[in-house]
Amino acid sequence: MAGSFSADLSKFITKAGSNVDKALRQTIVLAAQGVVMTSPVLTGRLRANWQFGVTMPGGTLDSVDIAGAATIAKMAGQVTSLKAGGECWIVNNLPYAGEIEYGHSSVKAPSGMVRITLAGLPAAIEQYVRGLQ
Repeated sequence: MAGSFSADLSKFITKAGSNVDKALRQTIVLAAQGVVMTSPVLTGRLRANWQFGVTMPGGTLDSVDIAGAATIAKMAGQVTSLKAGGECWIVNNLPYAGEIEYGHSSVKAPSGMVRITLAGLPAAIEQYVRGLQ
């Protein structure tokens, strides 16, 4: 699977005009969309607490985002000037986020949020690349 993902990412960078920074930013946005939208919703707090940072974000947010759009837009705005070459993080620091990721919500998120997003990221990148053609 890793080889396939690497090949898809290489095609993505090529289709993005060999702009590795743009490819990185779009990959992060796709990952953000994945984790936010696969998060089960009761109050919207879990979705609102997905955070992006070039250092690991700490703490939790006192926000709700039932639809997920505001959280995705916030993270997309944070990556607009990001350059390749360093680490970046997408985290959810709510105490129960890990429990939901690993089976506590067996009906709404049986495969988690991060794991399902990582599994689907190569296909999401491929779909985005097709849109660039």
